[in-house]
Amino acid sequence: MRRILIGALVATGLAASAANAEDIAVKLQDYPGIGNTLFRIAAAKGFCHDHGIKCELQMIPSGPLGVQALLAKSIDVAFAPPEVAINAAIKGSAVKMVISGAQQNVFEIVARDGLNIPDGGKDYKAMMNALKGKKIGVPARGSGAELQFQLLAEQAGLKPSDFTFVAVGSPNTSFGALKSSQIDVSMTFEPSGSICDVLKACKTVYRGAYAPEPKDIAATNGASAVLIVNQAMLDKSPKVVDALIAAGKDAENFIQKPENFPEALKIAKAYFQFKMPKGDEVMEASLKYAIPSYKVAISRSALKQIAANMLATKQISAPFDPIKILYDKAP
Repeated sequence: MRRILIGALVATGLAASAANAEDIAVKLQDYPGIGNTLFRIAAAKGFCHDHGIKCELQMIPSGPLGVQALLAKSIDVAFAPPEVAINAAIKGSAVKMVISGAQQNVFEIVARDGLNIPDGGKDYKAMMNALKGKKIGVPARGSGAELQFQLLAEQAGLKPSDFTFVAVGSPNTSFGALKSSQIDVSMTFEPSGSICDVLKACKTVYRGAYAPEPKDIAATNGASAVLIVNQAMLDKSPKVVDALIAAGKDAENFIQKPENFPEALKIAKAYFQFKMPKGDEVMEASLKYAIPSYKVAISRSALKQIAANMLATKQISAPFDPIKILYDKAP
């Protein structure tokens, strides 16, 4: 009987090893901070494995750099604003948006200590006029953050040339640039706002997820940051893309349950930790703020508004239908 039991256990172990060996590795873009939370959870909780894939996350600090890595085939999935995917498609790249990684507008404006800037959530025009002539930090030149700041400027009756844009990278490096006064404000994403709130070393003056104006930006909520793949991947491995969507849905179901927050926070810290005073508090505050955004559905109307905004601000020269670069099975 003991030999039979041992044999059964060995057979079970071999079967498990074979199943693991069959998982298809998929490299996804991640960001410093709370990053690509849905797929950190999907990887850590085994949701990717459940659907036959192995999710491997790679830190790349901006959307344009992520899409460049995608096109260079050093990653399989970029995580970027739709604006970046649209620009890539217009330039001839065969890309498709497959799932949302963050529905709500991820961008926020934080101002350095000592700079008196009006609350943009109450009066974005007053905020933008106060910023005229200032140095604006962005993750990378041409990034979604810069493009959205330019739209805010246009809506307030200003021009992009009224500002000086400086590439400062992800939130941890942009905070250093802000603190040393290399820039006046940063058009950035979480956890920048949480860093300001927890450390009281800067001030959050605009959160795109909740600002009611301008309406053209508010209407983009629902398609803020998406996962992007090459058409070649869809042609060759559609089941892998479908597995990504399924794993993302599992992760959404997990993170949207309040009782799972402590475990979600633990997973987030396993991928990234802030080496700063009160770093754990910053991570916790940032994750709490962002959780409502972690849903996989992509709003079609929000995508169309994003493309319309790009045309209005002359980021693209002709109307573009973003639905044609949306995977037909995208939620």
